[in-house]
Amino acid sequence: MIELDVLEALDGLQWLRTGEEVAKRFEISQPTVSRYTAKALDVFGLEMQRVNGEWELIGDQTVLALEREVHQLARRLGRRRLRLEATYWSAPTVCKTLPDDWLLGPSNIVGIQRNFALLEDRVVDAWLAGLPDLPTASQPHLSAIVLSRMPVFFVCSPGHPLLARDQIGYGDIAEFPTLALPAGCYPQVESALKSIHLWDDGVRMSRYCRDKWEGRSEAELVVGYGTPLSMEVSGGQLCRLPLALPFSSGEALVVRTDLLADPRIEALTQQLLANLRQLAETCPEIEIVKCEPV
Repeated sequence: MIELDVLEALDGLQWLRTGEEVAKRFEISQPTVSRYTAKALDVFGLEMQRVNGEWELIGDQTVLALEREVHQLARRLGRRRLRLEATYWSAPTVCKTLPDDWLLGPSNIVGIQRNFALLEDRVVDAWLAGLPDLPTASQPHLSAIVLSRMPVFFVCSPGHPLLARDQIGYGDIAEFPTLALPAGCYPQVESALKSIHLWDDGVRMSRYCRDKWEGRSEAELVVGYGTPLSMEVSGGQLCRLPLALPFSSGEALVVRTDLLADPRIEALTQQLLANLRQLAETCPEIEIVKCEPV
């Protein structure tokens, strides 16, 4: 079995993307990150290259997958902190308080595919995702624990022409550029937006960046999308328009199905629910759900 620290460096690069972030979160030096990563690649006979800004492994990963299962068990037994990824809006709100045995990632990955892959590969142990894009029946190894529901609405910058209108509809929104996301990153959201003819080629990103997202909405005429939680982290620079989208959002904890019974997953779930209940005290649009895993 490869040492915990060595595989941690390799996993950290795939999760956190830079040696600087790995060094900061795992409290080791950047040269050590590089040395351990090189050692792990050599042990498993793999190579690593950047694809669209993310580190991808090249080669047969069968043995690595077995090692990762053992290392995940070590984290579950308390040998290392468990790894949680979130969304840019849930990290500073719903994840503000976490159990001590959980480590929160940068929470800037846009879309479901990369997050699902990190879970499937046991690089991370849980992801606090946003509804409605959850694992499907074709992914029985992943389960979602729905914690809350909330509306999705349109947002714009102060002074936007739409704010001067008494009533607006989807046709009014279509007069202006709308925030676009990479195709396939949120399939259900994409389908819903296409149904009202609001999917276009606007701002695109693979990692969340305020300057490229809310920053652009503030400076231009772009119409974006918001929830009660995303408005909490918008810096007060976005205005809510009186029109909801044809789907709801919310928070769901996604984990590998074989981890559902782990007491640390349950402890995390309860803490996240407590945080959501506290947020709901000042924002009644947040509905606490706590469904059975799906």
